[in-house]
Amino acid sequence: MREGVPGGAFRSPHAALVGRYTYCPATDAWWWSDTMFRIHGFEPGEVVPTTELVMRHIHPDDIAAAWESREQAVETQGPFSFLHRIVAADGGPRVVIAAGHLDTAGEGPVIVGHLIDITDVRREAVDTELDQVVEDFLGHRAVIEQAKGVLVQLYSVDADTAWALLRAFSTDTNRKVRDIAGVLVEAASCNRTPSKHAPLSAHRMLDLLYADSQESELSTG
Repeated sequence: MREGVPGGAFRSPHAALVGRYTYCPATDAWWWSDTMFRIHGFEPGEVVPTTELVMRHIHPDDIAAAWESREQAVETQGPFSFLHRIVAADGGPRVVIAAGHLDTAGEGPVIVGHLIDITDVRREAVDTELDQVVEDFLGHRAVIEQAKGVLVQLYSVDADTAWALLRAFSTDTNRKVRDIAGVLVEAASCNRTPSKHAPLSAHRMLDLLYADSQESELSTG
């Protein structure tokens, strides 16, 4: 089974890579999934993930914002979502979204999150490659454009990155982009999306909205 694709579903050449990680602030200890290593240009287990390693691979122009995001997550114990660039071990630049939340249910607080590599997805969005997902976009353009607008407003990203966020969640959950867009637009129309000033990560928000929509279907079924 391929990580990030439920059921081992086929991953297109331009699908987003979704890595998982945990970080314990008290011990400064990290755990990375295999895909986290690959996003950073390593084979799984090739290096030991540390804060120093993480920061060394962040693009120099994004280091200050990345450190601030880490500090806020620990201090406020709230969810976070942060778009930035990393430089992989082979020197190649990658555009990624780090998102997560602080889990305090165990023996100590642990940041649990994921890293979405949207480099190729974003390039595909810019190039408007006519694969099946883009055909889906063209066939349901209105609702997807509205969903992109919701993400642009909530996360202060551009339209291409909003499209990449939808694609990444689609890949990670094996759901159609048009269905994700429909759930998001309906939630926005009912004022059920988070505040722009303290939003959940996009991935976590969509997870919760889907859970709410499924509960509503069960209650009315």
